[in-house]
Parts: sequence; C-alpha cells; structure tokens
Amino acid sequence: AEKQLYYLKGQINPHFLFNALNVLYSLSLESKKGVSKAILELSDILRYVIYDTEVEKVSILKEINLLENYINFEKNRHTEDANIEFNYTVKKDTKIYPMLLLPLIENSFKHGVKSKPNKPFIKINLNQEERKLICKVSNNFTFKASNSKKENQGIGLKNITENLNLIYPNNHVFTTKTENNIFSVFLKINLEQ
Repeated sequence: AEKQLYYLKGQINPHFLFNALNVLYSLSLESKKGVSKAILELSDILRYVIYDTEVEKVSILKEINLLENYINFEKNRHTEDANIEFNYTVKKDTKIYPMLLLPLIENSFKHGVKSKPNKPFIKINLNQEERKLICKVSNNFTFKASNSKKENQGIGLKNITENLNLIYPNNHVFTTKTENNIFSVFLKINLEQ
C-alpha cells in the first residue's frame, strides 16, 4: 500500500506541473504583464510540492495555502468574467494527506472554465470541524459530445479515489454528480480513526 501511495502521489505532481507549464506558455504567447508574477506563484507552489509533501501528513492550513496559490495562478489564464469562489473554515488545524485536494480544484478548471461555458463559475467550499473535513466543488461546463464520463473525470479524480481508498478506508465519502451542465464533487473525511 505504501508503494502504491508513493506512486499515486508521484503521478499527481507531473500532472500538475504539465498544467502549470501550459498556463505560463499561454501567458507568454499573449505577452501579458502577469508572466513574472505567475512564475513566482508557480515557484511557491513547486516549493510546497517538492519540500513540504515529503511527510506522511501536512497541516490543513498549508494545504489551503497551496489551493489559494493554485487558484490565483490559474486565474492568470482565464476570462475576467469567470466567477471563482474559495471559502473555507478551519476550527482546528489538523493534518491531512498532502496534495489530496488539489486534483479536485485542477479538475474544476480543466473541465469547467477551460471549456468556455456561458458565465463560467467555480465554487469551492472547505470546512473542517471537529474530526470531519468536508469539501464541495462545483463548476459549470460546456458539454462536448465526444467526452465520455471517464474523460470528464480525468486522471486527478481517479487518483484521489484510489488515494482515499488507501489512506482513509471506510472513513470517507466521495461522490460526483453531473446535472444541467454543472459538475459537482462532494468529499467528506473522518480525519481521526
């Protein structure tokens, strides 16, 4: 199980880096002023990925900081009319498996805003209370007939499902739903077994 977790964690990082390099490439093509700021944001994200995730569990506040950096980084390449909300409540700093939540956010950008829906939005709510962590992410998208359900979920959601089964077996609920061109994920974790 430990080797599989290591493999899955390693699989997420290159996937994230690939998407991040696409952001920088897009900014450079458009000669936007935000290129240097975006490079610094990416540097902070990669510093976290390289150095802070070498432990079994990390502070949820550090994970939230990663998500904020990622969201700000992604905003560099999306239309100004995109409504991106990230709200969180942490009652007590606790530890979670590193890079666990990022694939949910990545997925909402990749299959949501980037599909250019009318009035694009991403809503992220993260709440930690007592021994429970609840994360809800929803985004609208433009449906493409060629996309299968599997393609819509992407490698990130497959990885998070496998990771959850390994590190929080019988202590989590993870569901996805597509309705009226809105894709939603719900994740609830019992943090202490």
